[in-house]
Amino acid sequence: MSEISNPLLYIIAKEIRKSGPIPFARYMELCLYHPRHGYYQRGLTVTGREGDFYTASHVHRFFGATIARWIERKCRELQLQDPDLLELGPGNGQLIQDILDQWTAEPPGRDFSLSLVEGSPPQREHLSLKFSSVGINVLSPDEWNTIPSFDGIVIANEFFDALPLQIFAREEGELKEIYVDLDNGNPRETIVPLELKQLDGTLTRIVETIPEGHRIEVSIGWKDWLKRVGEKLDRGSLVIIDYGDTQEALTAPWRMSGTLRCYSRHTVDTDPYQDPGEKDITAHLNFTLIEDWAIELGFTLDMFTSQSSYLIRGGILDLLAERMEGREGDPEAMREWLTIKNLIHDEGGMGDVFKVMVLTKGKELC
Repeated sequence: MSEISNPLLYIIAKEIRKSGPIPFARYMELCLYHPRHGYYQRGLTVTGREGDFYTASHVHRFFGATIARWIERKCRELQLQDPDLLELGPGNGQLIQDILDQWTAEPPGRDFSLSLVEGSPPQREHLSLKFSSVGINVLSPDEWNTIPSFDGIVIANEFFDALPLQIFAREEGELKEIYVDLDNGNPRETIVPLELKQLDGTLTRIVETIPEGHRIEVSIGWKDWLKRVGEKLDRGSLVIIDYGDTQEALTAPWRMSGTLRCYSRHTVDTDPYQDPGEKDITAHLNFTLIEDWAIELGFTLDMFTSQSSYLIRGGILDLLAERMEGREGDPEAMREWLTIKNLIHDEGGMGDVFKVMVLTKGKELC
């Protein structure tokens, strides 16, 4: 693809020619979030059947319904009377819609103030229209500081994995960082020595454990958003649902090349340098690093488990039993069961690959 046919490639190449190789995090930021040409900034259709990938909320409404039940129980546990519910990166609003539908069927017994924080202007316009009759506050991340402190629940479902990533490696005993340079006008990776003094102490400890020949991906954006949420959340929980694992698992021998992946039209590849701006770029979350940063910022770890365990403990099988009652032998019921099974399949499926981390503030006041 040439700079003429891809305006984002022209912008990236211009920056590299002016300033030299750029960190991979900057390259990813341009690919996903450039105001005009970034993947997430261009339009609405990036998730679901017509998009490039599915999220769990597009698999079956019971994902959101189970979370709705869990939120109500968590607010009761934390004694939150009039809590706020805030979702980061809601996309087309499918998850919050399923939560609201469940609360219509089973009123939660408390009044929630609802807010959505979405970076894409087209998506914000869509969400504002979609939820205009419900009174949901739709905000840009740039408006974060206008949010008053609150008690409640913050949901980040496949939000953290889309934040720009740094890629670190150890080669011949030396720690390196992946940058992006040009090769005949096209982006290509280049490896530069890593200066540890540029990293905070928590991240340094993680990076220093990278084995020889391995790569790992991390995002300083994870800490930035933990800090943002922590500054606003007086009492309540942040729920992070995403694919990822512990530092130990992410540096296992079979993960030497890291976990970076790209998605386009429901296909996956490992080349982020082809067609910049035309596909999603993502990687597994390092939940060890997120937990360490969260504790440093005043959270306590309430839960870290697989999506399968979280949904089953949250009551998804009870919802399924209610749904299937009297439908024995119904082919449509069997198809629905197989769909729901995708959410809780724990042998390399979504239920296993996706993890749930619940970080709480103010629990000691209950």
